[in-house]
Amino acid sequence: MKGKSGANHMFDVVAHKKDASKKVTVVDLATSSEAVVSEQPVIALFAKIFDVSPDNAYLIAIPKMSDNGKKMAELYNIQIIEARNQKEAIKALKEKMKK
Repeated sequence: MKGKSGANHMFDVVAHKKDASKKVTVVDLATSSEAVVSEQPVIALFAKIFDVSPDNAYLIAIPKMSDNGKKMAELYNIQIIEARNQKEAIKALKEKMKK
C-alpha cells in the first residue's frame, strides 16, 4: 500500500470493504522459535500504519507476544492475536474482524 509519504509498504494481508465505508484492515504475521515474539514486529507494523492510516491493524504472534510487545501494541492501537498455529490464527482473526 502507498502511504502518505509516498513510500510503498508491504503487509501480509490487506482487506478492504467495498461498501461506502471503504474500511481498510491490515495484518502482519510474526513468528518465533522462542517462547515469545519480541516487540520488534510491533514497532515495524507501527511505522507502516503510521504512514498508511488503516482503520484496523492486527499482528498475529505465533506462539505468543512478549509483555513489552503487548504494551506497545496497545499504545499504538494494534490488535494482537496470539495463536499456536495457522488454524488458530485464522479462527481468531475471523472472530475479531466480525466485531
